[in-house]
Amino acid sequence: MSDALRAALAVALLAGMAPRAGAVFTYAPTDAPYGITLQVGSATAIDEVVFNATGTNAGLATGTALAGSQSITIRVSPARPARLLAETRPVTLTATVPAGLTCTTAASCGSNIIPFSTISWVSTNATSPNEGDIQNGSFAPSTTQSLASFNAATATVLLVNSDTRFMANTLTFKYANTTVYPAGSYSGTVRFTATML
Repeated sequence: MSDALRAALAVALLAGMAPRAGAVFTYAPTDAPYGITLQVGSATAIDEVVFNATGTNAGLATGTALAGSQSITIRVSPARPARLLAETRPVTLTATVPAGLTCTTAASCGSNIIPFSTISWVSTNATSPNEGDIQNGSFAPSTTQSLASFNAATATVLLVNSDTRFMANTLTFKYANTTVYPAGSYSGTVRFTATML
């Protein structure tokens, strides 16, 4: 079991951005005056969730899940102009998930990988999937995973600017702790993307 299992959560909006964003609060303009804002955790840094397998959890696959070091709030806010009649503007939130958390201390854990499927979350303030919130779940390794979708329009007649549906959920993470891995540090990054068509 690792001394520190790391699941770093980062954000990258749309293709072509640098792999490491300087901040995680990003506004991405679309066809003016449309736009969408995605915030993952802190507005000033890339947040990191850490799972410490120490003490009685070290070297034991007890099956008792380990809580992450912090919760992460994910917000998606579309923006669009005022219109007399509402229009369909589908919004989608996805996560690009690597195969797993790779060993970063090769001397102790070599080339071992902990599958990302061992990390799950509970979503607070979540309504039904039809409302567009992130539901409870776990990461799907080596995929672009759909987390939420909704229509930015909220009314049949739209007379004021910014009359849109937005999403905000706080995710609390846990590590399954069902398999023994060599001691060391493991790290992986999940990248979230929000789009509006």
